Amino acid sequence: MTTFLGRESELAAITAAASAVRASGEPRFILIEGHPGVGKTALLNEAVSRLTGWSRANVYLDAADQESPGYAATHLLRKKQRLRAPTEKAGLAALIQEQADGITEPVVLVIEDLQWMDSLSADVIYQTIREVEDVPMLSLVTGRLSTRPELLRLTRYTQTAGEAQRIVLEPFSRAELRALLQRETGLPISSNVAGRVHEGTGGLPAFVNYVIEKLTTQEEAVSAAALDAALRDLEKGLGPAKTQRLLIRQVAEEAPEDVRRALGMLALARYPLAVHELRELLGTDTLDVEALRESSLVQESMKSGRFSLQHRIFARCLVADLPREQKVDLHMRLARMEVGLASVRHQAHAALLDPSVADRPAIVTGLSDAASLASRSGETAETLELLRLAFEVERSGATLEALAFAALRAGTWIDIESTSSWMHTHDDIHPVLRRGVLARESLMRGDLEGTLGFLAGGLDLAAASPKALLSYADTVLQASRMAGLRGSYWHLFKVAERTVEALASLEPQLAAAEPIQDTAITAPEELLAEARGLRASLQLWRLLEGIGDAEQPHSFSSEVEVLLEDLRRVPGTESAQMLLLVARGALLRTAGHPTEAYADLITAIENWPGRNRRALAQAHIHMTYLLFEAGLWGEAQTFAESAASEVLDITEDNIAPMAFNAAHLVPAARGHREEQDWPFDLRAHIGRMTGTSLGKAGWGFIEAWGATSAQDHERVVSSVLALQVELNIWSPAITPAVLLGRSLFHTGRAQALPALITKIRGEEHSASVQRDYVLRHLRGLSALGAGKHPAAYEYLSAAMSTVSGIPSLKSTHVPGDGGALSIYRGLLALDLGHCVLLGMESLQEKVGEASEWVLWAASMFQSCGAEGLFHQADEVFRALRKPGSGANAGSERLRIIDLPEGLSSKARFALSALTTREREIALMVGQGLANKDVAEELVLSVRTVEYHVANALGKLALESRHALRRMLQGEDEGDLRSA
Repeated sequence: MTTFLGRESELAAITAAASAVRASGEPRFILIEGHPGVGKTALLNEAVSRLTGWSRANVYLDAADQESPGYAATHLLRKKQRLRAPTEKAGLAALIQEQADGITEPVVLVIEDLQWMDSLSADVIYQTIREVEDVPMLSLVTGRLSTRPELLRLTRYTQTAGEAQRIVLEPFSRAELRALLQRETGLPISSNVAGRVHEGTGGLPAFVNYVIEKLTTQEEAVSAAALDAALRDLEKGLGPAKTQRLLIRQVAEEAPEDVRRALGMLALARYPLAVHELRELLGTDTLDVEALRESSLVQESMKSGRFSLQHRIFARCLVADLPREQKVDLHMRLARMEVGLASVRHQAHAALLDPSVADRPAIVTGLSDAASLASRSGETAETLELLRLAFEVERSGATLEALAFAALRAGTWIDIESTSSWMHTHDDIHPVLRRGVLARESLMRGDLEGTLGFLAGGLDLAAASPKALLSYADTVLQASRMAGLRGSYWHLFKVAERTVEALASLEPQLAAAEPIQDTAITAPEELLAEARGLRASLQLWRLLEGIGDAEQPHSFSSEVEVLLEDLRRVPGTESAQMLLLVARGALLRTAGHPTEAYADLITAIENWPGRNRRALAQAHIHMTYLLFEAGLWGEAQTFAESAASEVLDITEDNIAPMAFNAAHLVPAARGHREEQDWPFDLRAHIGRMTGTSLGKAGWGFIEAWGATSAQDHERVVSSVLALQVELNIWSPAITPAVLLGRSLFHTGRAQALPALITKIRGEEHSASVQRDYVLRHLRGLSALGAGKHPAAYEYLSAAMSTVSGIPSLKSTHVPGDGGALSIYRGLLALDLGHCVLLGMESLQEKVGEASEWVLWAASMFQSCGAEGLFHQADEVFRALRKPGSGANAGSERLRIIDLPEGLSSKARFALSALTTREREIALMVGQGLANKDVAEELVLSVRTVEYHVANALGKLALESRHALRRMLQGEDEGDLRSA
């Protein structure tokens, strides 16, 4: 319980106080208060450990010390003095004061657990703290929040004395916890994940640290399963929960019997209770309210006067220590006082502990009715909780069926211990439901073979109830996902086909039912929505598996549209619609249809962000790559980090390597992988993900772009070849072939390009426009490697025309700027520049055109933050513009990196015609400075400035200073681009 975590501001306050003591020789007093388990001792020990060269005096108290007058004060004395210490206040205070006055070197006085200090010691220590002067002593005192008058004096002292302060520790808030998790684990954490951890840990430091340790264990992969296991341990009372339970038990045992019973009642109650309600429930006329407050476990509403426990963790600890008979009694008392659902819940918990105390069928009926209302209101989590409780009260085929269906709708699973063993021995379960549940449990363990075994066989799906069939179908769908990602979907083909047929037969029956008719908790329209969604999702997997055979992307897209139209007719199918859109968007992206892919993905993201977090994360991952290739790297990084932050809340191990790799792409391409400016570092965790095919391929893509940025062409070749042999989300894409082709050329292996060209020519599934661009780019590089410079330039120019015509992802993009492939257009511009440089004798007249392309690429790379590519463009541009190249031959050598950021490529190109002084003055005039201001700034005459301005305007073919300013500020961009 003494692990230090967070508390930076509190630690800084203590450190500052210590520095003040050492500098001034004056004492300081700090009171650290908080509830049990909030980290008081950890903060104190961390602070003291940093006080090098200080002496330390300690007083540790326990509950028994309250009965020993003067114990704490006496232990402030040296050991020899304690034996002859006075037992009355004045003499003891004088002796301690005398000892304190003799302190000459810095000393830290530690008093732990102030709440157990006896009254005499409290008087003496309070007097000493107030009166000690000119002594280099730092007093650090910890304690629980207390209402005892003799202790409240110290609190008042911290509020009035300038040399004293009070630090009240609270459990970490959700925002603090999120920041801690990100910092300590190196993982991005979403607000959803932070909320789950906060719910499971209560924000207590030791609990949070336990979760962090579980997530940073090197032997296990980073996944939702690791987080679930940590939170499950805490729920079961393992890890730090044991120590916390002892702390709470100790607090409870210090209280009178009536207060202990009241604390137990508050731990079980679902609502705050007033004093008169507590008395009535406990059957007593007396209740020591002050002792209840003093326990430090409760909070009292200032408005209503009602009491509740401070934290859910306290309730969990108190309930764990209540005797079984007492829990049953308290639950039944609460059931009699409360009404409606709250009463039924208490009866259910009592029945679980003692079957003889309640009417189980009535309880199940009450819970089922409440679940029906919650389901109709869309409260899936509440529905799931109620049906889980109903199943625990009465384990039957009916309650299991209702629970399994509720779990399906909530996107989770049953996860109730001993369910499997119970199902094996219980006959009141249809075989379809039994096999579906057992298969799902095998799937959750990663046992795909066992899952297939349970799902296969001659099951009569038509004889199953609607919810049993739907629960079975959901397991088939999840198994299809896992099998498909492992490349073994066809083992499930017959099972999936049979399930689709059964769902198709069920839908007309559900559609014909009266909408208001109730079908065992769930209305027919809800069942119809799930049936159609599951059927469409299973059909999607069949389409995805068939895409590699004869289906073209446009045929796939059309078939998905048919499924979407079918879904749109039924309300409640949004999750399935999202899944279909994301799947189609992903395929269209790799097939070379970026604008269509963007439309699908952005629709899914904007319309149904909370329906299916796994699909949402996949949409964000694919959006990352779309935006990356379009040169929108800032947006790409935002989407990548969003996907990575949801990994711990998604029960899908394959999401992790894709999301974590995507989060590394932009930093790698910018050359910032080793000094990322984001608040988390995934390098260690990426290393633990690369064992999978998805992990290896994703890391290869990152390596390829990092190497391209660094001009490490050997590494580009090995990285692209590595990612192409893996089954991954890039394997159908042809654009990485450009990275490979460029690096083959730059490493003197252009003879390998014809084979690559032949391979790309055979990629029939790729979009024709994108394939034409890639082929022309590679043919140009091949001709360049063969020394055929005019032919190479012709191929590369044709590639430039093709890629420039690719539509933009967004309407705000400038037409003709490469659109969805702006980054590849930039690489092509560099290759055009290289072509002219290598074939200068025959391509002299192309220098100006190539320079303009390179300047555009430089502007685009600079806007992306791609420093390596930007400097490559600068080198090519300087080589093209150097004396003797044919363009601006007599001018000074201009470097792109000397020009300010934000200039358009046209402005950069125009400025390259000016001398250094003309360029300098033109930029200042473009900022709105008058000639006189420019002259003063550069220590020139006004006439000289006028001369340079006139020359600059003439060379730029501009009529006025206003036109110059417009050009430099990028106004009327359309005119500039057409100039």
